[in-house]
Amino acid sequence: MPTVDLSLQGQSPYTVHVGHGLLADVGRHCADLGLGRRVAAVVDAAVVDSCLGPAAQSLKRAGFEVVTVSYDGGEAGKNLASLDGILGRMIEAELDRGAWVLAVGGGVVGDMAGFAASTYLRGIDFVQVPTTIVAQVDASVGGKTAVNHGLGKNMVGAFHQPRAVLIDTDSLRTLPRAERVGGMGEVVKHAVIRDVELFAFLEEHLEAVVDLEIDADRLDWLIARNVEIKAAVVAEDPEERGLRAILNYGHTIGHAIEAATQYRSYSHGEAVTVGMLAAGHIAAARGMWPAEDRLRHDALLERLGLPAGLSQVDADLIVDRTRADKKRRDGQLRFVLPRGLGDVVLVDDVDEAALRAAVAHVRERCP
Repeated sequence: MPTVDLSLQGQSPYTVHVGHGLLADVGRHCADLGLGRRVAAVVDAAVVDSCLGPAAQSLKRAGFEVVTVSYDGGEAGKNLASLDGILGRMIEAELDRGAWVLAVGGGVVGDMAGFAASTYLRGIDFVQVPTTIVAQVDASVGGKTAVNHGLGKNMVGAFHQPRAVLIDTDSLRTLPRAERVGGMGEVVKHAVIRDVELFAFLEEHLEAVVDLEIDADRLDWLIARNVEIKAAVVAEDPEERGLRAILNYGHTIGHAIEAATQYRSYSHGEAVTVGMLAAGHIAAARGMWPAEDRLRHDALLERLGLPAGLSQVDADLIVDRTRADKKRRDGQLRFVLPRGLGDVVLVDDVDEAALRAAVAHVRERCP
């Protein structure tokens, strides 16, 4: 079973475990952490039976008392009102400081559960059990927790590291194909920012990965490799003061598209895919993105699938929503731009004309 260790300066280290069939062993892993007896399992309503069931049974066998807190709202419900509901359920259950939170589901549930853990009684432990591609390769690792605001994505949150991340790759087989396609956007992102060999692997095997037609051990390797990429960046910059911002490749315009459509029209992965296309356009216009690399980059994104309907979204609104981007410094918008496959750079001199040209480009590519 692949494992990835995270050791962050000034914070407790933890391990990411990756394997198939891991849900049935959640209880043993959590018992090894010395956690309290009572656990609030914050779970996506869509995976209560398929994922929480085996995990809860394993926890009970290990001697834990499980309080189920079901969340059903998706990205559109990732807000302070929903957070209040989660915290209310935990208060009603009379959970004390010895209790902990288990996040079971996608990236939204991980963010919500982690933020709840960071604020409940001024902070209690939590463990991540991510069940989607986005959550497994990105959202569950690094300790960023947040909820959305009407004016911007993830604008209210905190850094709160999990005690462990337990990834069962079999849970990906419960996802609709469209969700796997969206999630692969984050995998492509990691390849573009840090690993040209991973990019080449995706060029050869993209459809097989999306359709889960690769063997279980290779799927474990793919997820673990993505975790390694993110973990290495996070270890160098745990609170996103510099390098860690490269993990937001494609997210500046991607997040703006999500906010401009009230988080209802595009999945996070779809928006990031479009955002990468836009970032590549800006880099090419600046003369910093070799034509061959851009062709490979855009071809892979097209094979993954570009979402439709973006031409119906107001361009001015998308541009306006970029002003809520968390990478801004002193009012200046910062972009992560590619200069080669496996190599990106953070720039802070993209003017509004270039931004508008990129938005126009992706609206044309995604009519």
